[in-house]
Amino acid sequence: MKLPSPFFRLPVRFDVERLRAEVEGLPADAWSRHPQEYQGNTAARLITAGGTQNDSVAGAMQPTPALLASPYLQQVLASFNTVWSRSRLMRIDGGGSVPLHSDTNHHWYFRVRVHIPVVTRPEVRFYCGDQNVHMAAGEAWVFDNWRVHQVLNPSPEARIHLVADTTGTAAFWRLVTQGQSENFERTHPNSRLIAFDPASRPTLMIERFNVWPLMPPSEVEQLAFDLLPDLAPVDERPESVAAESAFVVAVLEFCHNWRSLWHLHGDVPEARSQFENLAEVVRRNLRQLPPVRVASTGNLAMKVVQSRILSMLFGGAGGSRQEATEFNVTSSTSEGAAGIARDSSLQSPVGPSPSGPERQGSPAPGKPPVIDRPLIIVSAPRAGSTLLFETLAQASGVYTIGGESHSVIEGINALRPGRGTVTSNRLTRKDATVAIAEELRNRFATKLRDRDGLPPAPGSRARFLEKTPKNALRVPFLLEVFPDASFVYLRREPRANLSSMIEAWRAQKWVTYRQLAGWNGAWSLLLPPGYERLQGRPLEEIVAFQWRAANETILDDLADVPRERWTTVNYEDLVRDPRSEIVKILDFAGLALDPRFEEYLSKPLPPSRHTHTKPDPDKWKRNAAAIERVLPQLEAVRTRLEA
Repeated sequence: MKLPSPFFRLPVRFDVERLRAEVEGLPADAWSRHPQEYQGNTAARLITAGGTQNDSVAGAMQPTPALLASPYLQQVLASFNTVWSRSRLMRIDGGGSVPLHSDTNHHWYFRVRVHIPVVTRPEVRFYCGDQNVHMAAGEAWVFDNWRVHQVLNPSPEARIHLVADTTGTAAFWRLVTQGQSENFERTHPNSRLIAFDPASRPTLMIERFNVWPLMPPSEVEQLAFDLLPDLAPVDERPESVAAESAFVVAVLEFCHNWRSLWHLHGDVPEARSQFENLAEVVRRNLRQLPPVRVASTGNLAMKVVQSRILSMLFGGAGGSRQEATEFNVTSSTSEGAAGIARDSSLQSPVGPSPSGPERQGSPAPGKPPVIDRPLIIVSAPRAGSTLLFETLAQASGVYTIGGESHSVIEGINALRPGRGTVTSNRLTRKDATVAIAEELRNRFATKLRDRDGLPPAPGSRARFLEKTPKNALRVPFLLEVFPDASFVYLRREPRANLSSMIEAWRAQKWVTYRQLAGWNGAWSLLLPPGYERLQGRPLEEIVAFQWRAANETILDDLADVPRERWTTVNYEDLVRDPRSEIVKILDFAGLALDPRFEEYLSKPLPPSRHTHTKPDPDKWKRNAAAIERVLPQLEAVRTRLEA
């Protein structure tokens, strides 16, 4: 459930010793593996569908023998005066974790999860959005599980929480509003202890009804209309932008048709096949589209629509167990990754494999690869970084994610302007929290492909090539994520660079943000801090601001990086003599020029995938008057570049 803050600590406390005694008194066979099979995670079921050993979220809930044998656990749940759904004790072994993910399915749209730590240590941290906390034993917490979150237990001992799901009565939500959403280092002044009462035998309020046999149109529309404004293209390519629009249209048309069919027939069994046909049509139409992402979480939109709406249209028939839908491409859903996660980043970085498409696609099983000494290209927008990237991707032993990393990095809510704490593309070391850095390394590692579209061998070390112009403002952040990274600074003659940026804005093919605070209309290319000041200014002033911010920030940040960790290349030199410039970069990076790459460089370099118009050294003169007006304000940076 979405909440206004990542965490709320409720003003109640519980008897830790009594809780621990009841938990430790459970038989060993009360514990089972985690539904998502997270390594080192186990659970003891307390409330389930029918009170049996299952993980379903659909059906009448009842207490299990484990809960019936635990009087204080019953009192704890009853004290919240709310209706409980599926509930468990959840254990993370020492050194274990719950991976970074967001809960996106139908069950979690309507329910919040209450955490009451039973056994824990101060080292255990719970991360949600841009915050992380230690939940102390005996406290009660709720959190926004739509935001990306994870749990790390670096201690040698197991962590055990009572974890209970509820939609929340009015009394429950009053309790939440009385809780703390910040300043967690301070104890709540009105926190009250709810002690064990040997004479109390409470009657728990437990869900009896939680899914419709046929979902009514009001619920379909509620679930869809909440999601649609949060969609975004996976990148700025025209086909990705068009896919987002087509996705929205397909879902809206499904909502209209579902409501019309409902009003025509109601939920009579005779009409079931017509509803099923509607569901199959929209499922097929959405799968045929290029991938679309959810901006706030990074999930693939098709996965969310499937788990939130389509899988539950008929009461969860065909499988009603729903758990966290993670945003990495190997997450499981009821349809499976192969059917709905057609992630473009799994393609070869520079085209189809010579050995055929059947060699591409699935990540290698086993231990993930280790990213080794990443080579990161930094430049102003439209400086030729795609050409350099696509050329270096032909080197033997180099791995890429197949394109730019917009959806990988900004798929994490905290790192997307306007979604988390950042308001621009500027990221520094403080933005690279332990959880975010680990998640980014994992996300990049699962997507790596070489020049033939093949993943690295499981557990191997892989040289990673990365580029997006937004990285011009992220050098300190990237060094925190990849401490062994080195950088290639690509520079382009300012007039030609500015002209290309002007043309990109006019073409509307490089829109990066469609809605920004303090800005009317869409924004293209790099988003530096202070962009709001450009509102209403001429286009040449906007691109001059972007160019200066990119190059000035790169120069300042690289000044703090040891000189042997970065090199420079001029775009004009790269175009004039690509072999010589590429060999210099390979020598800098410790990479080899093998015969296949040698043959590639023996021919004219192909136009990059983001080429707008045919290369011409005099193209900038089309915008000469506008460019000459802003060149004086760039003189200081131009002087630094020449030096």
